Amino acid sequence: MKIINSDVNEKIISVVEKIRLQDKLDEQTINDLYTSLDEMVTNYKEKDFISKELAYNLLVLHDNLEGALKFGSYEDMKYISNINSKVSEYIEKIFLS
Repeated sequence: MKIINSDVNEKIISVVEKIRLQDKLDEQTINDLYTSLDEMVTNYKEKDFISKELAYNLLVLHDNLEGALKFGSYEDMKYISNINSKVSEYIEKIFLS
């Protein structure tokens, strides 16, 4: 589980860095994030707790996506909004499973 947590945290941090540096969020990066979050949902489905680091990083990711919606072109905002919605779904699944 430690390896998966580390992998997810690295992917979350990578996306947050791209958002903060206003780099393009490419499909591969986002798909890797979704795959890791799918694994997290599966791993935390039967657990009563989630690591503090992962919980914090998920909330930081969500906050940065929300902040990114205030800047950028219409197409960027549409793309980021879709990512944010999907991340919100994952957060709900992980915290409420």
